[in-house]
Amino acid sequence: MNFIRFTGEAFIYGVLVMAGIFVLCAFTIVIFEAIQVDVSKFIREYLLIYGGCAAALITVYLVEAKKSVVENFAPILAKIFSPLFLVIMVTFLIVMIITGNSHFMERDVLIGFDFMLALVLGLVLYIISARDTRQPANLFDYLNLALIMTALVIDGVALSAIIFRLSAFGITPNKLAALGENLALLGNLAGLAWLYIGYFKKKFNFAKLIKWQTDYLYVYFIWTAIVAFVFPIIFKFS
Repeated sequence: MNFIRFTGEAFIYGVLVMAGIFVLCAFTIVIFEAIQVDVSKFIREYLLIYGGCAAALITVYLVEAKKSVVENFAPILAKIFSPLFLVIMVTFLIVMIITGNSHFMERDVLIGFDFMLALVLGLVLYIISARDTRQPANLFDYLNLALIMTALVIDGVALSAIIFRLSAFGITPNKLAALGENLALLGNLAGLAWLYIGYFKKKFNFAKLIKWQTDYLYVYFIWTAIVAFVFPIIFKFS
C-alpha cells in the first residue's frame, strides 16, 4: 500500500510539476520571439531534458518530505518556478539590450506579454499567500522583489509600446483596455516593490503587503467592470 500511495502521489505531483515546466517553456518562447531570438534548441536540448530530470527528484521530495502538500501545492509550485522565471526574464532583458531587437509594437506580442506579466504576478501572490507573517525576511522574499523589479521593467517597455500604438493608430477599445490593464499591473507591482523595500528596512510588517494586495484586487474588479459595461456604451458597441 505504501508503494501504491507513493506511485499515485508521485504521478500526480509529477504531472503538475511537468505542467509548470511546459508553462516555463512557453513563457520563454513567447518573450524571446518578441526580440526575434530562436530558443527552440535550448528548450529542446536543455530545458526540457534537465527540467524533466529535476521534476523526478522534486516529485520524490514532495511525496516523502511534504506530508500535507496537497492543500499548499500552488504556493510550493510558485516557490519552485519563481527563480526559474526570474532567470529567464533577466536573460531576456540582457539579450534585448545587447541585440537591440524589439517587436513590442505588434499586437500579438503585447497580448502575450500581458498574459506573462499576469502569470508572474500570480507567482508572487502565491508565495505571499503561503508565507507566515511572523517569519523574518528570507531568500524567497528577496527573490520575490527581484522578480517584481524585473517585471516592472518589462511592463514599462510594454506600456510605452501601447502608448505609441495609441498615438500612431488611434484609440480603439482593445488598445484602451490593454492600456488600463498595464497601468493596473504597473501600479500593483510598484506598490509591492515599495512595500517590500520598506519591509526589508523594517518600516512595515509583512501584513501590510498582504493588505495592499487584497485591497488592490478592487482595482482589477473596477477596471474589468468598466471594460465590460462602460466601453460598449462609449464605443457604441462597435
